[in-house]
Amino acid sequence: MYYEPEVSDMLWQVTSNLRGMLAVTLSYGFEERLFGFAEARCRDVPCELSEEMFPYVYCAPINMGKLMIEYLNYAKDVKGLLQNTPLPTCSTRPSLMRQGNLRADGAI
Repeated sequence: MYYEPEVSDMLWQVTSNLRGMLAVTLSYGFEERLFGFAEARCRDVPCELSEEMFPYVYCAPINMGKLMIEYLNYAKDVKGLLQNTPLPTCSTRPSLMRQGNLRADGAI
């Protein structure tokens, strides 16, 4: 509810990894639908990071985005969460996927 621009950027990185890894594309407007679902169903539920569920929730391609890795390291270093969990490292290799959302006419 409070960090919509940051979460939206993370979700776009996840969709880019989905396209490059699994040939899956989420339809336009997916982030508004996710935000609407979260506001309707999870308004009073605090976010938590569980070490037991970490390997199942933050699997590829979710854990491959640079912003997601920064978020996880922030949670570990600053907030003291996930202390016994090895976190993924960020690749310095440039992605082969074009950045941005491609339209049907080829414009970015």
